[in-house]
Amino acid sequence: MCPLLAESTDSVEDDDLAPDRAAAEVIDTMSLNLSKQVFPPVFEFASLSSQSANPKFREASVTALGVVSEGCLELMKDKLEPILHIVLGALRDPEQMVRGAASFALGQFAEHLQPEILSHYESVLPCILNAIEDASDEVKVNIRIPSSYYANHILHDTCINSTLLLHMIFFI
Repeated sequence: MCPLLAESTDSVEDDDLAPDRAAAEVIDTMSLNLSKQVFPPVFEFASLSSQSANPKFREASVTALGVVSEGCLELMKDKLEPILHIVLGALRDPEQMVRGAASFALGQFAEHLQPEILSHYESVLPCILNAIEDASDEVKVNIRIPSSYYANHILHDTCINSTLLLHMIFFI
């Protein structure tokens, strides 16, 4: 099913029956109901296809990871480091469509892989900051979701730490 994510029609219209969109919907539905059966082949596909010379397969590799992040969240949390390696590498890809798919995947991770994703801020934040400067509007729009999650987390931690610091100062 995952290789269908690399298929697209030349149609300019928003075609819900395009092979890549239909495959994404099927994979998403399957991941919500059969996560243990879906995640291993999706992860294998993403690992192999992220190294492909064909940009459509590199795009499909990170799209697949983003699509299954809700249904396979528990399984993905256990493999977050290698998953992030794939997605963050794709965020630096020379092809805009691959970077766009990577920013979509990071947005999905920010939404579904909490709080584990936040512990990877040292590798994720520099990539997000670079993506905000991307020439592609698709990448910029998609990257706003994970950047807002990280900003909220940092602000929250800063407020908590500042409050603790003030308490310590006044009570010492």
